[in-house]
Amino acid sequence: MKLDLSLVTFSLRGSYLAVCELAENHGGGENEAGLYLKTVRGAARDMLICRLAVLSDGKPMPYTYEASPSELVLCAESGTVRICFASEKILLFQGEGDGIGLRLDDTRFRYAHKVHIAHEVRYAGKTHHMMTSSPNRCRYLAFVQAGRVSSTQEWNGRSAGDVMVDFLAEDGTFLCSLEEVDVEWEQKAYSFDYHVCHSRAIESFEAFYASMPPVPPEYEAAREMAAYINWSSMVSASGGFKRGAMLMSKNQMPALWSWDHCFNAMALAHGDPEAAWDQFLLPFDRQDATGRVPDCMTDAWELSLYCKPPVHGWALQKMMEHMELRPAQLAEVYEKLRKLTGWWLNYRDGDGDGICEYWHGNDSGWDNSTAFLELPPVQTPDLAAFLVIQMDVLADLSARLGLPHDAAEWKTKAGAMLAAMASHCYSNNEPVARRGGTYEPVPNDSLLLYIPVVLGARLPEPLLRCSIQTLKGAKFLTEHGLATESPQSALYQPDGYWRGPIWAPATMLIVDGLARSGETAFAKELARRFCGMVAKSGCAENFDALTGEGLCDRAYTWTASVFLLLANGYLD
Repeated sequence: MKLDLSLVTFSLRGSYLAVCELAENHGGGENEAGLYLKTVRGAARDMLICRLAVLSDGKPMPYTYEASPSELVLCAESGTVRICFASEKILLFQGEGDGIGLRLDDTRFRYAHKVHIAHEVRYAGKTHHMMTSSPNRCRYLAFVQAGRVSSTQEWNGRSAGDVMVDFLAEDGTFLCSLEEVDVEWEQKAYSFDYHVCHSRAIESFEAFYASMPPVPPEYEAAREMAAYINWSSMVSASGGFKRGAMLMSKNQMPALWSWDHCFNAMALAHGDPEAAWDQFLLPFDRQDATGRVPDCMTDAWELSLYCKPPVHGWALQKMMEHMELRPAQLAEVYEKLRKLTGWWLNYRDGDGDGICEYWHGNDSGWDNSTAFLELPPVQTPDLAAFLVIQMDVLADLSARLGLPHDAAEWKTKAGAMLAAMASHCYSNNEPVARRGGTYEPVPNDSLLLYIPVVLGARLPEPLLRCSIQTLKGAKFLTEHGLATESPQSALYQPDGYWRGPIWAPATMLIVDGLARSGETAFAKELARRFCGMVAKSGCAENFDALTGEGLCDRAYTWTASVFLLLANGYLD
């Protein structure tokens, strides 16, 4: 499999380092086009570390590249430079060819930051170069095992600019490494075997790939890419991540949001239950005394201004179809889900009518949906549906744990929530969004209102049939799946985030509900359309509903996970 690094990054499971390809003046910056080494550490003010330049006799020269999951090869007229990961924190560079070299070029910063400086240190007769990067808030140790290294920089008395570190061949070869170091360098002798390191990377990816859910043969190439995106987007436990985490991406979205992780955990549950369990629990590691979990988190920070919809009970239910939870796990997850559900009931029912509200579009996960055109709080039926499922799951967990009183109480609460949802959030069997407290309808054409189909046959029959009829009609359905805003709407935008594009989570939730409603043929057709779109356009964050073109971040993990789940569960 060949990787296009303008779409996906070259990285390793567990690593916070990655290589990407950027066009000139990317994002309005002043960079040259080329391959860039970056960090996805949450503390970084600038993710880019340096540009990679191939040298011939010390001068930059044109090159092409070929990337696979385990190796990045830079090909120039004077030779080749091979790059692989020796470990999560160490990149290994091997050059072959007369006069071949590799430059770590930091000239893009041009004194824009406080400190960017390289120091020489010697140990065991070898010279190391320690680069301190203020914008990355990291240090990187360069070491040459074979060949030689040189560095240049312009020091102004307080900071350095135009830092360049060159790895240069002697006798037609060099072997060097770049290590991310936490604070200082360890005084140890380094010794690397490129072939051994490369083989370990191959084995790591192939083992992960094999653990992913199987799919029909026509989707195998897309399965391999989805597996690579998920494998390479994982980082090791560090800082606020108390366990290994699958980021949304190592492109534009290197963080974890507290509903995205559920879809990734579901995909991992098929072949790696321990990783799935860790992925599911990550936000709950930061659950506060009220039961709330953060909206968004990295290894360095968390954001709790917003929240995300309570899909966790539904996701756990899906995970348990493929993995057996130990008694201690059942007890742990019961307590966490109990507290989270209590948070919604205690803090997001502002008018006390038994129906919880979203206080912002971000809380729903559908940030700019037209359901939030009016000033929130807004009652939408999807939130009630998620809570009904979550309370049903809590009732099941209670029964398994030998807590019959709790089980009965959760069943009663789920029934009351379902009845309130049917009363408040539907009119003439059609779903509606209403302002909290005043109950004024919020006119919109958002697919968000049809997510309660996830309840399957638990949704009252007239409401379920009306929603399914709408989903089968022309309001949302396109050649590629269900648009998040009706293409007939005056507010539809082809690249309007939740105002038009097709998204993986909405598709997954509706397909699951349709299948459990007996609408297996329609569920399969939606899965086929989505998986065909991914096979053609990649695992993008979202997709143009009319063309199927990938939009926004082009290597998004929950898209990869949902593709694997749909292709396996409904098409295999």
